[in-house]
Amino acid sequence: MTTLLQAEGLVRRYTMRRGLFGQPVAVQAVDGVSLRLESGQTLGLVGESGCGKSTTGRLVLGLETPDEGNVSFAGAPMPALGTSAWRASRARMQMVYQDPLGALDRRLPIGAQVAEPAAIHGLAPRVDELLAAVGLRADQAARYPHELSGGQRQRAVLARALATAPELLVCDEPISALDVSIQAQVMNLLVELQQRFGMALLFISHDLRAVRQMSRRVAVMYLGRIVEEGEPDAVLHAPAHPYSRALVSAIPHPSKRGQPRQVLQGDPPNPADRPSGCAFHPRCPVALPRCTVEAPLLLPRADARLVACHLAETA
Repeated sequence: MTTLLQAEGLVRRYTMRRGLFGQPVAVQAVDGVSLRLESGQTLGLVGESGCGKSTTGRLVLGLETPDEGNVSFAGAPMPALGTSAWRASRARMQMVYQDPLGALDRRLPIGAQVAEPAAIHGLAPRVDELLAAVGLRADQAARYPHELSGGQRQRAVLARALATAPELLVCDEPISALDVSIQAQVMNLLVELQQRFGMALLFISHDLRAVRQMSRRVAVMYLGRIVEEGEPDAVLHAPAHPYSRALVSAIPHPSKRGQPRQVLQGDPPNPADRPSGCAFHPRCPVALPRCTVEAPLLLPRADARLVACHLAETA
């Protein structure tokens, strides 16, 4: 397989103020993230809200510039943000956002919005073809976003993303704003479109079940860092990191009825006040004294997984 996307050591910091008149402090939203995605494959990125998943997606698309690290696409470094080379590369990668109504312009009909990316990049518009590919009728091109259902709006967003025949789709929580009855339809549609057009997907979600269905590999993220990466079945059936175990334990399933659940204590730490050592240790039920002072490295294991946990180093 050919590596389409390679991210190495991505770091992204923001500056925020504590209170109205407080001193500015640095917040590290992404802290040394490395990812690799093969052509035509899907990598799932999962974690709690605020862990840096969406920022990682924006970094790999070149929508933000990393403070450290680099991104390569199809073997070439990502061009600098705002340059002509960057604008040309954007035709090869597109974003599918969480809120389809917010992602669409309410003042324009759907057909015009699907045609717009092709016009920007000098490509022939294929509005009817793309609408049919996502399960919308040609006559719906004249409708405005508020005249469509939530599922239809997300289909329109997908049609617009496909207008430039991208090689990569970054899907940022693409089903979380939809009714449960529609979520499976959109996931099945994504799989069909991937098989038809051969795209790679970076599928970002907080829902492990959705990630398992969509992905060939899954990366679990906590407070800006990848803590475990591996095949979905391995991560879900035998999670190696305590945080992954807590996420899996929280998934409702009839077979778990009556079994004790591993409930995380407290909320994720404030990114502006990161714990020393392993960032997960204040919430970890099996933390060692070493965990409070030494951050674990993301290391390979014999089962083809990567795990960042001192307890997993000897496994």
